[in-house]
Amino acid sequence: MNRPGLSFSPKGLYTDRNKQRSIELRNVMFEKFKRHITLLLEQKKSRQVPARKGYLNPRALYRHRFSDNVFQKRISHHSSDTTIVFLIDGSGSMDSRVSTPVGDVRAIEMCGAVASAFAKANKQVLKNRIPIEVFIKSAPTVSSPELTGTNNGSLVTLSRVFSSSSKQQNYDKLCSINCMSPIVTSHGSIDGSYTSEYAVLPALSKWIKKNVKTKKCIVFNLTDGESYCSLGANNYQFRNQDTKALRLKYLRGLPNVTLMLQNGYSHADSAQLQDIYGENMILASEDFSGALFKAFAGFLD
Repeated sequence: MNRPGLSFSPKGLYTDRNKQRSIELRNVMFEKFKRHITLLLEQKKSRQVPARKGYLNPRALYRHRFSDNVFQKRISHHSSDTTIVFLIDGSGSMDSRVSTPVGDVRAIEMCGAVASAFAKANKQVLKNRIPIEVFIKSAPTVSSPELTGTNNGSLVTLSRVFSSSSKQQNYDKLCSINCMSPIVTSHGSIDGSYTSEYAVLPALSKWIKKNVKTKKCIVFNLTDGESYCSLGANNYQFRNQDTKALRLKYLRGLPNVTLMLQNGYSHADSAQLQDIYGENMILASEDFSGALFKAFAGFLD
């Protein structure tokens, strides 16, 4: 819908609604993520292992008659040069409630809690060793040439809401993110959002190429699925098959994992969802933290 008097504003991206519940959930997830990160670090520590060549191990000489492993060598895992990019669905359907260890919360609040827990664990356990960036993807219901200076019609937006490289690393603020678009009217009303999903990947890909300096980059997508938005002056109907096509084009060779937040999905839906989002798709209706870090460990190796 073309409407005059529109402008970009971060006003719709945040709300204090249920912030304390979101922070409570963040703290629960932080403890889980902290344990997983600690175990991941332990696995990557340098250690001595038996070997058939290397430095002679005097303590193993008694085994020389029945084993050639009387030497030892050190295995070192270099710290991973990796950036994690969170891509959070900011559509109106993320206002629906999902079950969590602290009770039912809005899906958008769970996303904020997950991103905040990662950021907190990264800062307190890893001393910000892993660069973290958090974006909210939106598909405003209205458009105007005043927003972009063109007559290209409906658009999607990508809003950066957290960066570990910022001096003000306020990960608590991630517990306040909201499922509205960053568009306001001349009267101060906030516009809603359809589900853009991977329609934002062309813009994200350009941002990554320009700004990410690490050797690796992991895209962590948090969503309730079901792509649904209009694009361009002719209102192209962007749907799930388009999300799949853009994933194959822009995320091919780029490690990525999707956390599916809608409680209504079951394991029977996994095959269809993985066809859209890729094999690293995890349902949040189960304890996903172990599976999530298992995927991350594979990416970091």
